[in-house]
Amino acid sequence: MDEAVLLWINQGWGHPALDGVFWWLSQRLWFALPLAAILLCDSVRRWGSSGARLFLLLALTVAAGDVLGGFLKEAFAALRPCQAMFEELRALGGAVAERCGESPNGMPSNHAINFFAAATFIALATPWRGWRIGLFVCAALVGLSRIYLGKHYPGQVLAGALVGALVGALGAWLALRYPAVFGSPAGATAADPTLPSAINRERDAANRS
Repeated sequence: MDEAVLLWINQGWGHPALDGVFWWLSQRLWFALPLAAILLCDSVRRWGSSGARLFLLLALTVAAGDVLGGFLKEAFAALRPCQAMFEELRALGGAVAERCGESPNGMPSNHAINFFAAATFIALATPWRGWRIGLFVCAALVGLSRIYLGKHYPGQVLAGALVGALVGALGAWLALRYPAVFGSPAGATAADPTLPSAINRERDAANRS
């Protein structure tokens, strides 16, 4: 089943436009890091220093998930599809794929861990509706890109998503448990009694957008 779904996506969806999109989504330098920079800027814009502290905890949460993923890869020692069945895979541009290394490090997908950890963290620790939806969409697309590119089986991506969600939930719990240390979502959205009610309503709407 895992191989059938993989080949359906890798070969059946093969298209030059999707090649470019999914390649870009899998790039840390060209996609993940710019997205993180935008999130940092928006966090500071919304909550000032509290937003910066919250982003720092988010970054540490993602880093912890990445390290955990490395340990799990060693423990499971599972082959990637581009190692186990590369002759059957379609590479970018329609060429035949080449073997992608010897080390059996396919389980789980660290890309999925990282993105689902970030999406879950933001969903649980902030009221930012736009980021909540957007990050989960990005996480799903990044996971799909790893299958399309033949880097991971669907089960490896799903495992990464579950691990990432658990790590992200733990990070969000820390943010909510120690708001004075990591930036308080409740404090950032609570009404200020010294401000007119209209201003409080406007600020609350901005925080939730």
